[in-house]
Amino acid sequence: MKTRVVVLRAASVAACLLTLAAACSSSSHGASSATTTAAGPTTSTNVLRTPNSIPFVVGAKVGLPNGWLVSVTKVHRPYAHSTLSELPSDREYVAVDITMDNEGTSTQTVKAADLFSLGDTTRNVDPVVAVPGRPNGIDGPYSPGTTHSGQLVFAVPKGAQLRMAMNGPLIGTQQSIFAIDPPTVPPAD
Repeated sequence: MKTRVVVLRAASVAACLLTLAAACSSSSHGASSATTTAAGPTTSTNVLRTPNSIPFVVGAKVGLPNGWLVSVTKVHRPYAHSTLSELPSDREYVAVDITMDNEGTSTQTVKAADLFSLGDTTRNVDPVVAVPGRPNGIDGPYSPGTTHSGQLVFAVPKGAQLRMAMNGPLIGTQQSIFAIDPPTVPPAD
């Protein structure tokens, strides 16, 4: 039964990644904290109220429904830690620094291994790898106004481009995709 759940989860995340990747290739990319009209002056807008490009890029603070703010602050590729097991020569570890802030009205419990996964250009879905003896900093209860920062580790194919999926409905928000490597999205043609 557990194998079936893992396969179904991996298939749904892969389908979401492929759908969003296709949508990204036809949308414009770029973030702005100001808008300009041809006949009027530049006006400032709240960055958290400005629509975000998909996938979200490293460094962008992403405002999601029901009060969630999520940001991938840094990507470490390759990543090494003394307690991680050695990988085959065609794979490497990648660490992703994340900050999550619950500005909503209800308490949610985050379990990063269920919430996040990486999709790669070899069409695999790579789960979170637990680092022995080191908590990830993301797991735990998030009451309103709570912020956690931490690091998630994944084992991925060397040289593959990576996108991180967040299964947002598990915490009362939307599905989200983050650019991991490359950390930004090239402009559409």
